[in-house]
Amino acid sequence: MESVRTVIGVDPGTKRVGYAVIEETNKCWSVVDCGVFRFPQRASIPERLTMLFDGLTTLLSEHSPDCVVVEEPYVRPFGMRSALVVAQSVGVVKLAAVKAGVSVVSYPYTQAKRTLTGSGTASKETLASAVQQLLKLPQLPPWQDAIDAMAFALCHCLLSPQQEEVQVKR
Repeated sequence: MESVRTVIGVDPGTKRVGYAVIEETNKCWSVVDCGVFRFPQRASIPERLTMLFDGLTTLLSEHSPDCVVVEEPYVRPFGMRSALVVAQSVGVVKLAAVKAGVSVVSYPYTQAKRTLTGSGTASKETLASAVQQLLKLPQLPPWQDAIDAMAFALCHCLLSPQQEEVQVKR
């Protein structure tokens, strides 16, 4: 039997939240699922956070991951309000993971860029190209949020190699 680790990457947001389910074996990584949680524009922040929690809870129960990786919020002085709202989204991701009994880690976006491309200031296009190459994808999904979620999952896989105690799935 081959050792398999399932990692879910999440790119948090207020209007859209990207996710990617990556399976890692001793030989390679593969995308099991990816997409975007979208919220109605008229929905309030609490309603969006509730929808996010429900969607993540379903995703976690469907894929039984070993770990959830979420972007660590970055606060720019001129974007404090949006950063605070995104931080609420991150909190919901962490809550859903912990309630499901799944470990959760976070990395800054610059760390994911640096790990996958060698530069923390790489463009989104360069990061997307690295994700496509590492996952050997014929084409990328149409959602940048899902591509970023893949980047976070891959970042964790590269920075935290599989341990022998990772469960063996049949």
